[in-house]
Amino acid sequence: MESDLSQSNFRCGAIALLGRPNVGKSTLMNKIVGTKVAIVTPKPQTTRHRILGIFTDEKCQLVFVDTPGIHKGTKQLNRNMVRIAYSAAQEADVLAIMQDVTKPLDTGTRNLIERFADGSLSQPRVHILNKVDKVNKDSLLPRLQQLQQIDPGAVAYVPVSATKGLQVEGLVATLTQLLPKAEPMYDPEWFTDQSQRQLASEYVREQVFLAMHQEIPFQTAVDIEAFYESASGVEIEAVILVGHERHKPMLIGKGGERMKMIGTKTRLGLEELLGCKVNLKVWVKVQTDWFDNPGQLTELGLNG
Repeated sequence: MESDLSQSNFRCGAIALLGRPNVGKSTLMNKIVGTKVAIVTPKPQTTRHRILGIFTDEKCQLVFVDTPGIHKGTKQLNRNMVRIAYSAAQEADVLAIMQDVTKPLDTGTRNLIERFADGSLSQPRVHILNKVDKVNKDSLLPRLQQLQQIDPGAVAYVPVSATKGLQVEGLVATLTQLLPKAEPMYDPEWFTDQSQRQLASEYVREQVFLAMHQEIPFQTAVDIEAFYESASGVEIEAVILVGHERHKPMLIGKGGERMKMIGTKTRLGLEELLGCKVNLKVWVKVQTDWFDNPGQLTELGLNG
């Protein structure tokens, strides 16, 4: 790395991962970074705030900014999430606009692309066509032609499979060349700017999303009330907030079985991430309409 820096060849910058909900942004970032820095579930709107994933090698440091999926919503939380995404785009060096090629190019995706292609932002744009392993190759050409018509000023259109890692190395090479020549912003050992406390909160919420159905996951949040090291490892106390009284017994489950499952799976994931024993205590608290309360959203770090 020192030789590249001395020759001013090292490249570093921020890449905003943008797109509609559930197109694979977090999966792609985790694949490139090499560890899980953003939680992933099949449900849209899993990502709620700005998350950094940092990839560093001897030639470059790519600082990915994983953003909430751009969507319409009437609650304060939804508006905050969309504002976070557009703010990240304004501050990035490169815009990476992602879409799921297994689904038609719908109006929402087209509007999103047009918004960034209108010339109001000067950063280079790269379009990422995800999940190419699930479609016929012949169907990609018409999709690429559509993209080129909507955003002819984009610098690249890259088909990938974030889950399988197909053509991800080529995407990294493309993004690297678009970044400015600069020294790394973060220590090469860093893979995210999130604290262990923040990661614990996200890991709990991931298991809530995976365990529950319909509207309940979107009306839950996690507050870490205690996080400290002990002689045996790490002690964590987490509260799952639900927006309505009726959701509490549904989340706890019969005889507490669902809550036990959420706690166990979260603990195992955190022990793998932190490399030590984790003692996790989780309980549920009703906080009526927390997702539409600016003060509560600020306390949870979700105010955008």
